[in-house]
Amino acid sequence: MSANGSIGTMSIRSVALQAALLTVFLPLTHAWDKDGHEAIGMTTMSALQTGPVAQVKRLMHGKDAVDVAAWAHKVNKKYPWTSELHFQKNQKCGETNFTDCPGNRCLVKALKHFYGRLVNKQLVNIEWPGGIKLTDADAVKFLINLIGDLHQPMHFGVQGDDLGLKINVTFRGKKVSLYDMWDREITQAVIKDSPGFWWGGWTHVQRTRIEYDQDGEKWKKEGINMFDKWANESVKFLCNTVYGNLLAKTGQDVLPETMSSGNFHVDEVLFESWKRELLSRLLVAGARTAIVLNSILQQREAINLQGGTAVSELEGEDDNERGGPPAVGRKAEIPHGIKVVHGPQALATNSGICVVVVILFLLLVRSLNVDPVGTRVKMQEGGKKL
Repeated sequence: MSANGSIGTMSIRSVALQAALLTVFLPLTHAWDKDGHEAIGMTTMSALQTGPVAQVKRLMHGKDAVDVAAWAHKVNKKYPWTSELHFQKNQKCGETNFTDCPGNRCLVKALKHFYGRLVNKQLVNIEWPGGIKLTDADAVKFLINLIGDLHQPMHFGVQGDDLGLKINVTFRGKKVSLYDMWDREITQAVIKDSPGFWWGGWTHVQRTRIEYDQDGEKWKKEGINMFDKWANESVKFLCNTVYGNLLAKTGQDVLPETMSSGNFHVDEVLFESWKRELLSRLLVAGARTAIVLNSILQQREAINLQGGTAVSELEGEDDNERGGPPAVGRKAEIPHGIKVVHGPQALATNSGICVVVVILFLLLVRSLNVDPVGTRVKMQEGGKKL
């Protein structure tokens, strides 16, 4: 894609072939489940500066990083080839080669592509099929999603075990792949075990303030080179903590690509260890997302970025974000999960409420043996209460 958002062309046959190949070679699920992505989004919003918060609201037509946290994965369902943008496959654990990325369709290259688009620099070019012209808001949403994915260790898995899909683990009597264990099982177990904790506001940048301040200073000095360093951090975490913990449990000393024949048991001790690490990575991902967005949206030129979306008819998405003016005032402050209705539906709803209120009022009056209408008439006729 060029800096002005122009899109390359590709034959329908080529696109169909790539979609079929992706169905075979890439996971059917994506980094962090919806709850995990929303936790990252909430941490992001807690760390955004005032100006960038306003810009996010403007670009998303009243939505924020929480609302669009898993948006790119919905795009994957409509355009399967975009799944490539979420992964960085390696031949061997610990041997990361960011230049091995056909068509620049991989995680680190995609991050630099969308960042460059938003700061008006063509850092990495990605040819987009189908004639779609993504908006600036779409680029922001991709960044929010992909920075979250950057901190999911299984997205840096080796090809030999297909990113962990070929490694089986048993957790609380359930057999799942290692990929799914990190994608959703740990997250959902935390929500089930400690719902009060999960919904209790732990997703705040203050929980990772030291790392946030340090990463912020490094970003100011090194800019997008931090994407490579954060990616290498995830690779190291995958090899040492994820694969390493499984090998330590069995006493084996084998390379990850030879582990697919085993079935590893994740006991409560290992689960607690992985849970702490996962929660930390969600917080750090949200903080780093805020660092990147702050650097983009606090610039004077940010006011020129265009809102709306070029990707319509996504599963679970309405079209009120496409075109039209951004939400302002009260509409922009509506809490998450509140549905606002207008027009005939709103009139019918309000009329129904009025009828119910009148009926309840009359029942209350009858129960108290009061006749306010008759009393008022008699007072008007006789000048006093009879």
